[in-house]
Amino acid sequence: MVIWFLFGAMCMLVVLLMLAYVKFVSLNKAAQNAWQQLDNNMKNRAELIPSLALSAASFPELDREFIYELSHLKDACRKTATLQERVQLESDITKKFKKVFTAAMQHPELKDDEHFLKLQRSIIHAEGKVQSSKKKYNSAARDFNTITGVIPLNLIAKMFEFEPYEYFDFDPSLEKVMQ
Repeated sequence: MVIWFLFGAMCMLVVLLMLAYVKFVSLNKAAQNAWQQLDNNMKNRAELIPSLALSAASFPELDREFIYELSHLKDACRKTATLQERVQLESDITKKFKKVFTAAMQHPELKDDEHFLKLQRSIIHAEGKVQSSKKKYNSAARDFNTITGVIPLNLIAKMFEFEPYEYFDFDPSLEKVMQ
């Protein structure tokens, strides 16, 4: 009788361990997919940098060094080694976008420039996608990190070497500048 009880308890423990592992794997996969989507949207946004740098070069308010920095941000993002470096570079891109659009507001002739207006709409759209993806990634990371911090699940996470995710936080909100 005791043997059957121990056998049943061991079976329950194995089933619970399997369920916990499946939950970790699914949340981990969701966080990885969310990161991939965020990364793709940031790369798409970076593709707009050369066009914006060309437009910005015509503004006397923006010096050559600013244009040079703007045009090199695209490559710098691809070469980052850590998430924190990437966050900083993405934040710099947003700040430079804001500066270009603030300078553009001082040029009323741009209100009729179809090329610049199309570029502006593309950047706003790309920025919105980045924001949406960032929220999705941070939400997936939060869900994964929450489960890895709960006792006894944290022991299972350590056993299978699941590490918590870092959050990706920067403040784009370009729409306020461009309205």
